[in-house]
Amino acid sequence: MDLSGPWYILEGEPGEHLVLEVLGQRLSGIWTSEALAQGFLARHAELGMRVSALETRALKEAFLRALRMLKVDGVLVDYEPGAHRARMARVEVLLEEVRHA
Repeated sequence: MDLSGPWYILEGEPGEHLVLEVLGQRLSGIWTSEALAQGFLARHAELGMRVSALETRALKEAFLRALRMLKVDGVLVDYEPGAHRARMARVEVLLEEVRHA
């Protein structure tokens, strides 16, 4: 999974990130294009969040550390509501990849 470019995430107030409870797992999301992230947000405007770009390794690592503190297990990549499948990556695996990029 190539996640070397910018990541787009949903966030609210400082430290507030999208966290979903799915089948006993805590998941968040990253999108590889701003259009995909905005598309998800347009379907879920009630979340009151905004799309933010993470363009540096330091920002990506800080985001993953925050997810780990929130006890998030994995991250859905380019998730679109209604899709039958979504790519998922474990937070710990992504954190290692970002640290060694």
